[in-house]
Amino acid sequence: MSLMAFAPGSSLQAQNAKSLQVLHDRYLASSKDFQRDMEVVAKLCEAGSYFSDAEAVRVRAVPASEQTLNIDELPAQVLSPISPDLPDVERQWRVKLRKVETDYAAVLYKLSRDALNLGHVSFSFELIREVAFHDPDHKFARRLLGFKQVGDDWTTPFAATMEARGYEYHKKFGWLPKAHVDRYEKGERLYAGNWISIEREESIRSDFNHGWEIQTEHFHVKTNHSLEVGVQIGEELESFHKYFVREFAAFFNSPAQMKRLFDQGEAGTGIGKRFTVYYFRNKQDFVKHLIREQPNIAITNGLYLPNKRVACFFHNPGQEEANLETMYHEVTHQLLSESNSKTYDVGVKSHFWLVEGLPCYIESYRVEEDVVHIGDPLHPRFYWARERLVKDNEFYDFASFTSLGMQQFQHAGDVATLQKYYAQAASMTHFFLNYQDGVYRDALLTHLSDIYNPITNVRNRAKGMDDLTGVSYEVLHQQYREYLTALVPAEATEVTTSENAE
Repeated sequence: MSLMAFAPGSSLQAQNAKSLQVLHDRYLASSKDFQRDMEVVAKLCEAGSYFSDAEAVRVRAVPASEQTLNIDELPAQVLSPISPDLPDVERQWRVKLRKVETDYAAVLYKLSRDALNLGHVSFSFELIREVAFHDPDHKFARRLLGFKQVGDDWTTPFAATMEARGYEYHKKFGWLPKAHVDRYEKGERLYAGNWISIEREESIRSDFNHGWEIQTEHFHVKTNHSLEVGVQIGEELESFHKYFVREFAAFFNSPAQMKRLFDQGEAGTGIGKRFTVYYFRNKQDFVKHLIREQPNIAITNGLYLPNKRVACFFHNPGQEEANLETMYHEVTHQLLSESNSKTYDVGVKSHFWLVEGLPCYIESYRVEEDVVHIGDPLHPRFYWARERLVKDNEFYDFASFTSLGMQQFQHAGDVATLQKYYAQAASMTHFFLNYQDGVYRDALLTHLSDIYNPITNVRNRAKGMDDLTGVSYEVLHQQYREYLTALVPAEATEVTTSENAE
């Protein structure tokens, strides 16, 4: 979280930018005070020859935007009281450390509430993540992040329910009754009430109609590949879901909804609601199962069927990265579409660019060593949009591009034009989410919420980004040009990966 410049525009936009700037300034001031207090703790550690602990304290003092630790990796248990049996010096610095961090968490929580009251939902939720990092037992932050305290454990509602039913989570096999774990590890499988061999089960479940079904907190995965791969897909989807609802909290919760969540202290991310995913063992089964739904299914690598409320993919050996990109793209469609109890055609008359722009942007989502990376400038979607803009001055002006409805966008005339549409839509999403430290982020998420609104008139009359930001498309496009030009260094290695339509 760093200082941001105000964008030119209406008085409303200037007011919003100013209030966000004030919040950022308060955050920076509090962060500096916190770092100063943490340095005092670090010096106490060094005075007692606890040198490695001093280094760990200094790492925890680093602001979230520069943090090398994963701030979303929280303890599974309630913090234990500091033992009175510790040496006096160690006990002194540990007590002070805990107080400094919990005091700072309280300051951040107050700032988060203030941000919410001013309508800055995204910034508010960012702060909640930091609150939990510095005070893992902060009950409101934990609940807002989807956790439930059971005894001395922090768990999820689904996990708590499964454990209460006598199940345990196995890394390879997912949730199993405790009494079945040993037999599964020995190679037996339970099917239709009978214990059979692995080979027999694989033969039966190779028919997708009898495939494995894996339940996770938010997903129902059905596959005829293998139980183990189904469990792995479920874990990847849960990790992605956690990122998505955290990063785009302003889409799932209006300021009024978030205020209720703060007041009630409950997670608002659809706990217990599951998204159905089909994962086929090969493309042949994928096509066979879906050709009635989509006659041209053979040319796609995945799709989301809104009428069936199911996202579909298949195992493509040697194309793991492309497989994941397809999965994240289609599941993004699914999460957005199923945010309502019914699914609707969206972007029918205009603004369809964002319907595809966000999923295309999400294709760049990566997790490396438990750290999320997204928006890599060298991803083909962004790279080729920049190449055409910078080298050929080729682009679609914002006013006309944002006016395209579903049919106009999807039936662009040829594959090459459709690829350009996807690339610019992805790059515009990149711009609106990240320009000037996210000055347009909440406006974009408001735009997205309007596009997916269950009320027909709201969907069909969604305000454009020029209205929502108070900045003309002409100015927005100039900012976009400058942003995209600077996105990839001139000396960057040229990308050889070709573009794809969805």
